Amino acid sequence: MATELTPHRAYLGDNRRLIIGRALAAAAAGALPVPLVEDWLSSRIARGTIRKIADSRSVDLDEEAVRAVADGPERPPEWAEIAGGTIAYRLIARTWRKLVIAYLAVRRAQAATRHFLVGTLFDHYCARLHVGMGLDGPRAAELRAVIDQAIARTPGGLGRRIFRRGVLGAARASVATPLRLADTVTGGMVRRLLTRGDEVEAEQLVDDAIQRQLRSKKSFLARSAAAVELQLAAEGNPYIERLLETFENLWRARAPQPS
Repeated sequence: MATELTPHRAYLGDNRRLIIGRALAAAAAGALPVPLVEDWLSSRIARGTIRKIADSRSVDLDEEAVRAVADGPERPPEWAEIAGGTIAYRLIARTWRKLVIAYLAVRRAQAATRHFLVGTLFDHYCARLHVGMGLDGPRAAELRAVIDQAIARTPGGLGRRIFRRGVLGAARASVATPLRLADTVTGGMVRRLLTRGDEVEAEQLVDDAIQRQLRSKKSFLARSAAAVELQLAAEGNPYIERLLETFENLWRARAPQPS
């Protein structure tokens, strides 16, 4: 929906629903009370978001660049590290899980907001600032550093309440949706693929499930993404404009254009 954006930012409407929906999915994955697994899932969903944005803007990325933009300076755990301990395959009691999800709601809302901001700034970079053929690892790491710096330096924010309801609902509904985040990781298809060492196919399975959810207008994830998008439009959010300006100034100041 581009109508709520100022005319010169209308291009950001192209991927906004996708970025919001996948930010909610990544945050819901992060709410799973399965140590380390939630970080693995959240990271892979974020990487898929970066790939899809870059593809929509015809910007070539290698895998090092995808990881640098999506993960930032903190490296998430690899599946081989997680599989070394049996705790990764255990779900805690249902009643305790509900308490954990409620407790993590605020933190996950913050994570969803950050996923959205990183995705929006990367989309803006691809659409307006990128030059050259592609984006390699070192340049992508520099880009992510500027993105983080812009977020840190821009006063104000979106407000946790915008994403909180969607994150909490997505986390509670995740087992019932095609994502089957808890079930597949602990005893279903994703774990079987990972056990065989086929991490790429496992990532694709999760990614395809998210995309099916977003394409289905009746799915919880699609409805949540639409609700967040409408709320962003209703509130106007001048913060986004300030954030984009800060990011542009920082990027142009420290990143000379290649000849």
